[in-house]
Amino acid sequence: MTTDLGQVQVVLIGEFHDQRDHHRLQLELIKELHRQGKKLAIALEMFDLEKQHILDDWVRGETPLKEFVARYQQGWSVNWAEYDSIMLFARNNRIPLVALDAPPDIVKLVTYKGAGALGYDSLLRLPENTTTEMLPSYRKFMSTVFRTHDIPDFMFDNFCAAQGLRNSAMSERIAGFVRENPQKTVVVIAGVGHVMRRAIPSFISKKGISHKIVIPKVDGLYEELEGDDMDYFVSFVE
Repeated sequence: MTTDLGQVQVVLIGEFHDQRDHHRLQLELIKELHRQGKKLAIALEMFDLEKQHILDDWVRGETPLKEFVARYQQGWSVNWAEYDSIMLFARNNRIPLVALDAPPDIVKLVTYKGAGALGYDSLLRLPENTTTEMLPSYRKFMSTVFRTHDIPDFMFDNFCAAQGLRNSAMSERIAGFVRENPQKTVVVIAGVGHVMRRAIPSFISKKGISHKIVIPKVDGLYEELEGDDMDYFVSFVE
């Protein structure tokens, strides 16, 4: 698997955000690609596009740990301990970190008011060509995810538009980085619902970007995943 992952431009590694084993898997694959001599960048769902400067300062060693953790916690509710080893490995090895997600206020706007509420100012804050589109098969998947959110049923279309916008924005961000840094292998750290083939990969594949998808297995969760949603489905053995 690791040899295969080393042959592509983008490696997408999914996660359930609070699963420690998933983050250990991500770190081990990052370390293995680094051992292979790949010039890496790590793209992160938990930082939105407008927080890139925070990641740049961290990798350059200009931000104390305590301050960086505080900034992380301002935008992401998952315990810092889930990601600390990845963040520290990146800093210690000067591996660029890439902020991926759409700004949360724009996501919230689309969730509650729909894609039609996106104005010119909002679009300027997103990568060019960002859309709210999604594949019909992904919309079907979203119907399951929707039930885990405290959002009224009549807002399902808006919810799908917001998730489509997030996937599209992250894809455009990845594509732009690959275009500007063709020598680097980009490791994408994001939720399973974003890295599955029907999501981010459906966008970057249209741009001719070679990629592989690794999804960790959790019994009883997301059983509606299809075999084509990933290249590798990793189980954990006690």
